[in-house]
Amino acid sequence: MAIFTELTNLLLPLFLFTFLATATPGPNNVLLTLSGSQFGYKKTLPFIVGIRVGIGFLFLLMSFGVGALILANPTWYLVLKLMGASYLVYLAIKITFSSVRSNKQDTAKLLGFKHGALMQFVNPKSMMMVLSCITAFSLPGELYTPSVIQAFVIFTLVGMVSNSCWVLFGVAINKLLATEKSQLLFNRLLGLLTLCAVALLFI
Repeated sequence: MAIFTELTNLLLPLFLFTFLATATPGPNNVLLTLSGSQFGYKKTLPFIVGIRVGIGFLFLLMSFGVGALILANPTWYLVLKLMGASYLVYLAIKITFSSVRSNKQDTAKLLGFKHGALMQFVNPKSMMMVLSCITAFSLPGELYTPSVIQAFVIFTLVGMVSNSCWVLFGVAINKLLATEKSQLLFNRLLGLLTLCAVALLFI
């Protein structure tokens, strides 16, 4: 009973943390919005699932202490951050400067379960969200494993809803993008948001 009480006491702050972490703009949500605007929800669903699975593997790695090792070695952390930032800048450039037609082809290549999963290992926001979640909402001793599992389940469920909302936002926006010019402007706005996300990594 005491174990159950300690776990349930974490639920409200865990929900709030997870909502703020997964609902705010970031590389995943920018790509999900772009995909939703170009392909709709159904075709973007494998990408959503891939993101959640990739984050699940991050949870597994971080819970076994990989995150602590990274933080204990500032050089490793800086290298990972620079790699992730470089990749995000590349995505921002592709989104911003491609024509509407080529952008749709490029986005199609970025979609899918495999890319969604692998992208999390070069996404600094995902790595820091997972590490922060485990640090803040894991309990010591025999409660460590149940509390990490609880954090993972809540993070996954709330993340699925948040990701889906960003895709549906893209679907709704698409109805307003009647001309090629408006589509280009929208793509450039998403590219700018991606660059802002990169800048925030170093503030």
